[in-house]
Amino acid sequence: MGAVEHGRVRDYILTELTALGFRPEIQKATGIGTRYREAGAVENILARLPGADSGGKAVLIMAHYDGVEAGSATADDGAACAALLETLRALRARPRPPMHDVIALFTDGEESGLLGAAAFVREHPWAKDVAVVLNFEARGTTGRSFMFETGPGNLDAARALRHAPGATAGSVYTTIYRMLPNDTDLSELAALHLPALNFAFADGVERYHTSRDDLPHLDHGSLQHHGSQMLAMAQTLADSQLPRPITGDGVFFDLPIVGLVVYPQGLELPLAFVALILVGAVIFREPGLAARGALVALIALLVAAAVGWTVSLGFHGPAVWSGISAACIVLLSLSLTVICSAFAVRWVGSRGLYTGTLIVWLVVAFLLAARAPGASYLFIWPLLSAAMARLVGRGRPIAEWLTAGAALLLLAGFIYGVSVIMLGVTGTGAAALAIVTLLVALLLAPLIDVVTASFHRQAATALGVAGMVCYGIAALAIRPDADHPVRSAIIYAENVDSSDAWLGGSGPARDGWTRAVIGSENGQIMPAWTSWMSAYGGKFTARQVKRIPLDSPSVALVRDTTVGAARNMVLRLRAPVASTALSIRARGAKVISASIDGRAVDASRYRYHTRDWVMQYWAVPDSGAVIDLSIPARSHIELDVASRRPGIPQEIATTLPQRPSYVVPSQTGDVTISSKSRRF
Repeated sequence: MGAVEHGRVRDYILTELTALGFRPEIQKATGIGTRYREAGAVENILARLPGADSGGKAVLIMAHYDGVEAGSATADDGAACAALLETLRALRARPRPPMHDVIALFTDGEESGLLGAAAFVREHPWAKDVAVVLNFEARGTTGRSFMFETGPGNLDAARALRHAPGATAGSVYTTIYRMLPNDTDLSELAALHLPALNFAFADGVERYHTSRDDLPHLDHGSLQHHGSQMLAMAQTLADSQLPRPITGDGVFFDLPIVGLVVYPQGLELPLAFVALILVGAVIFREPGLAARGALVALIALLVAAAVGWTVSLGFHGPAVWSGISAACIVLLSLSLTVICSAFAVRWVGSRGLYTGTLIVWLVVAFLLAARAPGASYLFIWPLLSAAMARLVGRGRPIAEWLTAGAALLLLAGFIYGVSVIMLGVTGTGAAALAIVTLLVALLLAPLIDVVTASFHRQAATALGVAGMVCYGIAALAIRPDADHPVRSAIIYAENVDSSDAWLGGSGPARDGWTRAVIGSENGQIMPAWTSWMSAYGGKFTARQVKRIPLDSPSVALVRDTTVGAARNMVLRLRAPVASTALSIRARGAKVISASIDGRAVDASRYRYHTRDWVMQYWAVPDSGAVIDLSIPARSHIELDVASRRPGIPQEIATTLPQRPSYVVPSQTGDVTISSKSRRF
């Protein structure tokens, strides 16, 4: 937002919509986020495809057309914008219009705090017509388009998703995402309490929000998967009943050939009780030493987690997102399983270990069914299969192979997605991968025993050696390159109230070039005003450089009144030419309430709370931003204001060594900060 290219992209989308026969409109408003301390002058682009029941309830399809400052935003979210334009073309080309209207919303300011979505919900008249929402995103540049988040009561929406070709979805991802501090535009639409589906591809995350999010690195298959699901869901929902039926949440997951399996969450606890009965029958038939077997399985799981965590400490850069790193953890976990089986059999017997494993699986299944039913299917169905396999007679080998298939189909893709794509093979991601691998391997212990037979020691050694070979490749051979880069962002900062300037970065420097550019702390005492820079991602580390006097933001007091116990100040803030945003911080007094451009700031849903009142305003109009602050009467505030613009001064840039191809700007990119303080 606020960049010259932003306007070019806006005009391109308007031209394309017009060429398709639409009459697009721009919603100009001040968007104020309800999840983050962000605001800005947004320009949402909207188009409406009339249905047979025009003017009534509608299907809303969203994609954001803004991007982060560091890159061209091809995948995030240019791919979704392209898919939306093509979907509109395809819908308009149908012989008959859909039953209901389809609203296309190209939001502005998603990367700046979900501002366009907030403005649409708060001010646009079409918001009241929306009956169901489809949002499309990206967290990488390749991979399948996952349906990873839903609105409330998702059983009906998941059933509708069956109509999308090749849908990839799992209620476990929705369950996990609801617990994460992450947001997309759908977070602002949550205020409407509507059925919703959120899609994104997430492989190639090392290029996410960097200059490598460009056309050469976008997987055309990912774009196609976005589009095929978008069109299918738009047609399905627009041609069906609106509003959608009100339902509870569902359990859903996709399987090869079968497609999307969907059923109510209310079935999970009964299924867990069925598993309890079956496991109880196994214990009754094969009493063995089940309690000891469960203890052995738990100890093995703890050891696996520790091994996975420790080994992952050697993975850095692109190795964190590599399948070779994952293979290392898997092979070492399998080696540990064979060793565990060989030694445990002497103490508890093979039946005792296996029955104990079923008990561990049962406990996990019950906990998930009670606390996170959307994720419990991962453990309930393999457990049911395994328990039944132990109870059958002559067909036990076939039943055990069916158990292996169920466990691998449900858990292999899930844990790969969590450890390699989402979290990375490091720390928690590596420990989770090791735990799930060992759980599955222990469940399949009868088959592993058959395969390894009389050479457990050799099998364990071979698996361990293979794991260490993968470790050597991942830790020593996988290095950053132009396609798998290291992130970097340089900040030039100065304050008009001082005579110094600093060149640095927020957060740890991950490469030699960045460390050479910004230096290290080395005992340097930086002035207090530089603490403002830490708001850009982490501790500000910098070196002092020659100051290049820059234009600074301006602050004008428009009105200052005291009524009762409150002092009300109206301020007009202007940004220098070429600035993309103003950052504002009020210190010294509690801000009772605030409004921006006449719109109240609602802090009730903020993700994070800060000691001082903070706000970042994007795309500041030439007329300035009007900030209204209410503080206690007879109190004063220190107002810090900082402008930011892309790039660093040419006089500084020419003195720096050339950036290697594997070190790329990310997130904010290189920026120039000019700040000042005023006391009121």
